[in-house]
Amino acid sequence: MTVSRSTLLSLLAGFAIVATAGALFISASSEPAAPPSSASSPASDRAASPVERASSALGPDEPAPDFELDRMNGDTFHLGAHRGEVVVVNFWATWCPPCREEIPGFVELQKEYEDDGLTIVGVSMDDGGFSTVRPFADEMDINYPLVMDDGNVGRAYGPVRALPSTFVVGPDGMIQHVRSGYLPEAQLRAWIKPLLDRAQG
Repeated sequence: MTVSRSTLLSLLAGFAIVATAGALFISASSEPAAPPSSASSPASDRAASPVERASSALGPDEPAPDFELDRMNGDTFHLGAHRGEVVVVNFWATWCPPCREEIPGFVELQKEYEDDGLTIVGVSMDDGGFSTVRPFADEMDINYPLVMDDGNVGRAYGPVRALPSTFVVGPDGMIQHVRSGYLPEAQLRAWIKPLLDRAQG
């Protein structure tokens, strides 16, 4: 049987294509698979959100730890003395950008609801003491009590691992709301208004 030259070339080309495809398949099959990502890897832990990092903090329906600290104006702030009122305990620092962003809203709410039984207290986590906080407070026109964490209050409330961190304490001394990170004025208003109505009722 005689095979024409064109037929022979076609057969050789077909064999070459089949051989190449087989080699590519074997090469792809022999490559090791990429290791699966793990949510518990160190990189993912570092990228956790502020809320996740503060997951060990106290939550709603838990009693707010009592504390007594010196205020910047020389008086003493005692949380227990405000039972029957609504108290917003805000952990913050002068170097914290979201803290600076939310403070004007706190100032406005303190001004608006002070006579209705609202007290916001800023617990500063700054290392420099009141000498660091006072110029900042003057610049921001802060109109609510400011105290310095003594190392125990932040620990009692969590420990607090993210700034700002805010705890809304109801008239009964129980924590009602918790926010780790920036707290918008509208959200805080929505939280405190029903509690103030309850306190006045």
